[in-house]
Amino acid sequence: MKIIYIAGTSHSGSTLLDLMLNAHPKIVSVGEVVNLSRQLEYKNRRKKVYTRCSCGAPSLWQCDFWSGVNQEMLEAEGKSLSELDVLDYTGSEVQHAPNAVLFRAVSKTSGKNFIVDSSKSPARLAHLLQLRGLDVHPVHLIRNPKGQIWSVAKKYGGFLKHIVRYGIVHEQIRRQLELVPHSVVHYEDLVTEPERTLRGVLEPVGLDYHWRQLSWAEQVKHNVAGNRMRRQQNSQLMLDESWRTNLTTMQKLAISLGTMPFRRAHRSGRGPDL
Repeated sequence: MKIIYIAGTSHSGSTLLDLMLNAHPKIVSVGEVVNLSRQLEYKNRRKKVYTRCSCGAPSLWQCDFWSGVNQEMLEAEGKSLSELDVLDYTGSEVQHAPNAVLFRAVSKTSGKNFIVDSSKSPARLAHLLQLRGLDVHPVHLIRNPKGQIWSVAKKYGGFLKHIVRYGIVHEQIRRQLELVPHSVVHYEDLVTEPERTLRGVLEPVGLDYHWRQLSWAEQVKHNVAGNRMRRQQNSQLMLDESWRTNLTTMQKLAISLGTMPFRRAHRSGRGPDL
C-alpha cells in the first residue's frame, strides 16, 4: 500500500490533481482526509442533512464505498469512522495509528494499493512521514503565487497575510522533503501539459500513465471535501490566470517580493516563471 500525499496551499489545484490521479485504474483517492470527521456529521443539524459524497450519494454513510470502509474498520479494529480521529498525530507506530487504520480499510474496500490523500497540510505530511512502515510518496504542488494569492484573497479577503502564508507553508514542505524522495507538480503544467505532468508523479511510484486520467470528471469518485470541481461532469481543462488582469501592478510587485525567499530556495521541478 502506497500513500500519495498532495502537499501545498489551498487554491493551488489540489482537487484537480486529486481527481486526475483518482481516475487511474489502480488508484483511489479519499480527498482531504483532514475534513473527514466534519463530512461525517450533519451539515444542517436542524434538518438532519449531510454533505453529499462526491459520487452523488446523500452522505458518506449512504455511499457504498464509505459504508464499506466503515464496515471494514468495524471488523478489523472494532471502530467506526465516527470514532476515528484522523487528526491524532501522536505516536509513530503504524499498526494502530488512526490514519494507517483508515488507509488499510480504504485499500481493502477499494481493492487498490495506491491511495491519494490531498489534505495539503504540512503538519499532516510530517506525521505520515514519521509513521514507521507507512509508504508515503509526497507530491509538492505549487501554483504561481500571484494566481494562488489572488484566488484565496478574492474568496476570503485580506492580501498581505496570504503572501506570508504562501511562503511559510511552502518552506515548511520544502524543508520536510529535502531528504525524502518526492515529486514536484506545478499547477500551470498540470493544466497545459497534463499527460507529461502526471507521468512525473506516476513513474516514481511504479505506475504508467493511463488515458482515462484525462477523463477525470467522468470517473466514479468519493473524495472528501475539495472544491466544486469534484461534482462536475466535464473534464475540459482551463488555465485560471485571472490574476493577470485583476491584480494591480503594486500587488503583483508585493507578491513577487514577498515570495522571493521561497522561489530562490526552491529550484526543483519545471514550471512557469513565478
